Order: sequence, then structure tokens, then C-alpha cells
Amino acid sequence: MFNIAIMGFGVVGSGVWEVIKENSKDISKKLGGNGESLVDVKYILDLRTFEGHELADRVTTDINAIINDKSVSVVVETMGGSHPAYEFSKAALESGKSVVTSNKECVAKYGKELSECAVRNGVSYLYEASVGGGIPIINAMLNALTANKIVKVAGILNGTTNYILTQMKECGTDFESALKEAQRLGYAEANPAADVEGLDALRKICILGGIAFDQIIPTEMATPVKGITEITLEDTAFAEKMGYAIKLLGVAEKCGDRIKLLVAPHFVSNSSLIAATSDVFNAISVTGNVLGESIFYGAGAGSLPTASAVVADVIEAIRCKPLPMLREYAEEGFVLSEDEIPTKLFVRSKKAIEGFENVVINGEYGTILPEALYGEQKKLIEKADVISTYFVL
Repeated sequence: MFNIAIMGFGVVGSGVWEVIKENSKDISKKLGGNGESLVDVKYILDLRTFEGHELADRVTTDINAIINDKSVSVVVETMGGSHPAYEFSKAALESGKSVVTSNKECVAKYGKELSECAVRNGVSYLYEASVGGGIPIINAMLNALTANKIVKVAGILNGTTNYILTQMKECGTDFESALKEAQRLGYAEANPAADVEGLDALRKICILGGIAFDQIIPTEMATPVKGITEITLEDTAFAEKMGYAIKLLGVAEKCGDRIKLLVAPHFVSNSSLIAATSDVFNAISVTGNVLGESIFYGAGAGSLPTASAVVADVIEAIRCKPLPMLREYAEEGFVLSEDEIPTKLFVRSKKAIEGFENVVINGEYGTILPEALYGEQKKLIEKADVISTYFVL
């Protein structure tokens, strides 16, 4: 029997229990058993009591009960936020327990330190569920694609914003109304800033970019970081007429010895799989120098999809205790500044940009400029009375 503890019994934490209970026989076989349950939730750390729940007798508010129990081999951290998730995770690792997490904020801020702590103590720090919900993107990049040099990672990393943009495109709903509907359905928090301002996608692309380019990339290195709050129905109309969809993308791409790393709304061709990804789903493109482009698509959030990735890491930690890959922080200048980014650019303006083909809607001009450095493009359009601009994938 393998005992685990779950820290934080909210949407994801309770989903972890549901997955373990539902698939106990299959999990047992994957751990070398004959079908009897081999994974038991011995503790739940939470401030709530969960009266009437079948695991109510496992609930504790004392982290030391978990840390000091030598029979607990894996701790699942689904608390969210940086603190006390960081402190509790570190204590668990130092006590010889592997830690599995879905907490992208904690991974983005403290992943290096916690990974080093895991190595020192001969245990694992695993975080598949921190990016892409149930999509096995991190495992694929660390294992299945190791024969490749990854040159680009780009995609939809936030289901809330993708739902809002889908409503704007397909239903003609303005941003504010689409956000309210997302909140009503439980896709967006009462305070949606982390989603709609791009912070959630930022943390995730920094994690993926760090894996792709073997560096620890702090979130403050990314530039630009833009959300979806300024997207209008007029912008979506131009995108539709020109054969594009607007998607909030995180992008990490090799540019010589440096990388571009950004989060921003993009015009994405309607012929691509990423443009076709709707509602709360995620789609992540990984380009290797040998394989070329691969697309990973699936449920990017939600209780059971995210819990699926968490439990997979629990099984991996029990089965073979994989040690984290250690990386150093990226040096200053490794990430291109905003003006140094090579990109195509869509421009919506009140004046035509001479020398380029323009699409006109209601007296406004839409133009796609060929790839150039963003700083040079800004100079080119400074006299066009610009209304909005978007990068073009």
C-alpha cells in the first residue's frame, strides 16, 4: 500500500481522490499489483472539515502530521498560490517525500529551488498538471521529444480566455458580456485578472520555455505580456474577413542564441488547428528540429482533467522516482526585448498604410505587414492613426 496526502481539497484536490477511486484497479496494475487498491489517501490538509464526506476522518489542519508520518511517500499539492504551498512543499521534500503539484504559480516562482531540494533528498518534484490541465505536454517534452532540439512552443494556454474569444467570434458577444457568462459558468473567477490580463498564460509559457531551452526563465523576462481586455468586436470582424481568428497565445521561440518569449493576442490563420480550438480547450504547438510541428490538444482545466495529470505524476513518483532536471537561471539578455521581436503584424488604422494591401471595414483599414522587427514596424505605422495591432502567428 502506498500512502499519499493531498494538500488542498478544492476543485483539483477532490478530483484527485475521484480519479484514484474510479480507476483504482487500473492504477494498481500499473504499480505491479493484481487489481486491489494500492494507493490510499491517508491525509487531507485543509481548513475545512468536509463533514459527511467519505474522507472526512482523514482531514487535518496540521502539516506536521503529514511531514512526520514516514508511511506517506507522496504529497499532492493542489493548494494554489505561492504561500504556504512553497513552504509546505519544501518541508515535504526535505522529509523524504515526493511532491506532485498542479500549482503553476509556485512552479514558476520556486520550481528551481524545489527541484534542487528534491534531488538533494532523492525524491521527485513533478508538475505535469501545472500546464495544460490534462494534456501531457511536459512529459512529452521531457521524454518523447528528447531526440529533438525544440525550437518553438506556442499555443492556447488558458481556457477562460479562449472561451471568451470563442463567444466574441461565434456569437458576436462583446468582451464584458462574454466575461460575465464565463463567470456564471464557473470558467472565470470573480476576480478574473490572472486570466484576462495574461498572467496565467505567462506562468505556463515560462515553464514550457524553460523546459524547451533548458533554462529557468523568470516571468519578468517575458515581453510583451498583454491580455484580452482591449479586444473589440471590430477587431474580430477584421480577423474573420481576412481569414483569421484572434487567440491569446504564449510563445517561446528560438531566435539564434536568444529567444522571444511573450504572451499576447495573435491573429491565427483559420486553416490552423490552433485557430479551430474553441471554448475552454487548450492547444499547444511544439516544433522540433527533427520532427517538425506537433499539436497537443485537450481539456486545459477542470477538476478531472487536471486531476488526471496529477495522478499520473503520483504513479510515476511511486513507480520510479524520476529526479527533476536541474537548470540554471537564464542570463540577462537571453530573452529578446519587445522591439527586437521578429513578427508579422496586423494593423487596424484610420488611414491606409501605403505600399501594402488593405482591407476596409466601415471606413477603417486592416493591414498585415510582413515579418520584421517589431520596433521597425512601429516606426512604419506611426503616421497611420493606429487603432489596434496584433501579432500574427
